[in-house]
Amino acid sequence: MKSCRSIILFLNFMFLASVVYSQNVGSSASMDINKIYLPFNNQGIIAGVNVPSHGEGGQFGGSTFLFASGFWLSGYSGDYLWATGETYSSLVMDFCPGTVGMNPDDSLAMIFKLSVNDNPFGQSWQDWSDAVELGADFYDGDEDGQYNPVDLNNNGIWDPDEDKPDLIGDETYWCVFNDGLPAENRSWRAEPQGIEIRQTIFAFSSIGTLGNVVFVRYRIKNTGLVSDTLKDVYFGIWADPDIGVYSDDVFGYDSLRQGMYFYNNTPDGIYGNEVPAFMMDLLTGPYSYIPGVTFIDNNGNYVFDSGVDIPLDTAVCYEGPLGIKTYPGAKNSIINSAVCIINGEPLLNDPNSINEVRNYSFGLTRIGTTLNPCHWHFGTVKGGVNCNEINPFLWCSGDPVTDVGWISLARTDMRGAESSGPFLLIKDKEVEVLVGYEIDNGDTPLGGVTAVRNVSDAVQTFYENNFVYPVISVDNKKPIVNSFKLNQNYPNPFNPITKIQYTIPTVGV
Repeated sequence: MKSCRSIILFLNFMFLASVVYSQNVGSSASMDINKIYLPFNNQGIIAGVNVPSHGEGGQFGGSTFLFASGFWLSGYSGDYLWATGETYSSLVMDFCPGTVGMNPDDSLAMIFKLSVNDNPFGQSWQDWSDAVELGADFYDGDEDGQYNPVDLNNNGIWDPDEDKPDLIGDETYWCVFNDGLPAENRSWRAEPQGIEIRQTIFAFSSIGTLGNVVFVRYRIKNTGLVSDTLKDVYFGIWADPDIGVYSDDVFGYDSLRQGMYFYNNTPDGIYGNEVPAFMMDLLTGPYSYIPGVTFIDNNGNYVFDSGVDIPLDTAVCYEGPLGIKTYPGAKNSIINSAVCIINGEPLLNDPNSINEVRNYSFGLTRIGTTLNPCHWHFGTVKGGVNCNEINPFLWCSGDPVTDVGWISLARTDMRGAESSGPFLLIKDKEVEVLVGYEIDNGDTPLGGVTAVRNVSDAVQTFYENNFVYPVISVDNKKPIVNSFKLNQNYPNPFNPITKIQYTIPTVGV
């Protein structure tokens, strides 16, 4: 007679043999599409992850452009100021895989993958139910509020009245992580706030301009573990670029495109003259309700009440196959600060405390002073621009191509961050941020800046066209597009082979 131990081992073997992990790809993965390679893990670190066979670091055309990237957050819980983040090379890693309270080693606290080549209703679509349990989105074709990917008419293809995963682009990766690391193990010693972030990384296969972008979407949720409302919150996009040779990078901020960028103004030891520029472009800023600015507060309670208050603005999130989310009475926050971080410089070191994170989020130096564009040894104002009229919180906002405005003089190993806010994190109400990782090169070092601007402009148009998916309202699934024109040479999400181009439609909100 078999022992209990033998029976248990046999049953465990049979169970493991029957499980198919076709979509749960583990704790790390990589986007390897077009000319971009970008590794990441399930706790919010991007690029600074070693994934075989290309290894660590974001790469463009086979050479490195990004050592690591991530984010930071700061805000108030009552009167308590907190800050948290995932900034790998700054040794700030506060987030754990999974949802709040979940075992970070749980087999579901991993990265889920979707591909345009997956069989409709196949294993990957079925596995997405695990991601949905953790907070992932899905297209609710039968409108019953439940994810149930079933081929209702057995025709072997997906139809609009059937459920499907939140596949956007040709490849989509999704995971959730939370700020659960104990305060004593954190660099900034802030107490966890019960914040979950649902991260989606996606891209489109393209031989055109849009082949030079990877999208990173953050959906930020306050679980209410500490406070039902986290106030005065700022979200920061952070990066440590290494464009070829790491020691000659230059920082800039493009106010028109809401993107910080990194470039070389001389030939690079790895890329040569055709050194690329890398931009992190804010496409969706966090939505914020502001009495007297975004809505008329008729009942005077400082909260937008639909049917009572009058909206003066509307925040918009383009969701691709899920349609468009609108928030009447709110607006999408824009970038309020952009800073470069240079270790070894007393005013520009990595932030070592909650207050220093907050200072950078406001566009101040590490210790809370305001830069003077007229007198700063790491930058100068050129081209006849009045230095006293330049926004001191958006550093190096000039144009290095025309050599006009506030231009960086620093060529070194540096990091950068741009922040957006303030906004509220109200219990169980997600706030969305979408960032475009854009990169391109020209024939000269500064030609890379021009090239990445062209990518940014194309990406903005593509985004505002709902990524060329049918433009519908999430709320009522009715078309809200007045015009839509297709040309050539951009990816069609319904057919990865066809390339199309478009113009921005007029969107009603």
